[in-house]
Amino acid sequence: MYTMKAIVAVQSLRPQAPPPRKGRFAYEHQGPARNVFSRLWHYYCALAAKRRSRLALEELSEHLLEDIGVTEDEARREAAVPFWRSRL
Repeated sequence: MYTMKAIVAVQSLRPQAPPPRKGRFAYEHQGPARNVFSRLWHYYCALAAKRRSRLALEELSEHLLEDIGVTEDEARREAAVPFWRSRL
């Protein structure tokens, strides 16, 4: 039978997970300012993601658009929408 000392010894041999890295744009401020900056950053990221997906949609061929069930006119119309008119 295994003893508790053997289990602890085996567990201590396991590689430990590295500490989580902070984001590239980590903001360490506490309080309401952090909430405002965080919300603005997430809003910007969402708009940028929508813009990237619209640019990718614009580059799809007719065959690929047919695969996803979108007509070429619909895709071109959606790709032409400016990022500031996006609904999130």
